[in-house]
Amino acid sequence: MKENTPNSLALASEQDIREPLDSFARFVGTLRRIKGKQAKLTQQRKDVETVLKAALLSAGATIGTVNGVPVVSYSSSTRIALDQTRLKREHPDVVEEFSDISEVWTFRLLTA
Repeated sequence: MKENTPNSLALASEQDIREPLDSFARFVGTLRRIKGKQAKLTQQRKDVETVLKAALLSAGATIGTVNGVPVVSYSSSTRIALDQTRLKREHPDVVEEFSDISEVWTFRLLTA
């Protein structure tokens, strides 16, 4: 099955099986509104977090308090990550041996 891009119906494959969801149109509309609100709220959250992080960093603090009560923390940690690109390049046999291939389903809200 060919994947649809999030914003295009035009790229749908002839193999895709279509199902009329006319009786569910209100759910599609509701989902569009929710996603719009969610995007705005996500941006607002990021903006507020940026302000609070900057306040902590400028004070050299890792814990922020309100009326003496700790309400936010911002601290660093060390992350160990596997460099998959390098591993694939230098040891493709290991990657193949330990690859776990499984089917996944992706739900996308398409723009008509």
